[in-house]
Amino acid sequence: MRIFTKKLPHPDLPAEEKAQLLQNSEYQEMMVESTFMYLTLDLPTAPLYKDEKEQLIIPQVPLFSILAKFNGATEKEYKTYKENFLKRFQLTKLPPYLIFCIKRFTKNNFFVEKNPTIVNFPIT
Repeated sequence: MRIFTKKLPHPDLPAEEKAQLLQNSEYQEMMVESTFMYLTLDLPTAPLYKDEKEQLIIPQVPLFSILAKFNGATEKEYKTYKENFLKRFQLTKLPPYLIFCIKRFTKNNFFVEKNPTIVNFPIT
């Protein structure tokens, strides 16, 4: 797997400073080759509202849409306490066995919430 990482300047900086920082080698895109045995897949957020029958809507997502993170073109922003990064992932070769780790649980201030989204796996 290839991991492309690009550091982003702070959004509150003036345009001239951003342009200068983007010329710096620290803010250029870097590529790292990595081996893997499992992929962590992010689910879309669960709906907040109920449908007209006052029941919660349980969304369904095809597996290919959550695997789009690894197509090499989809960028996602990752934030740390000091810096922001744009990352994109490209699968070059699959291992003999592949494990999908689907992130269903998110920590809230008070408790852990489960995302009820159904992932549709293709049968063929």
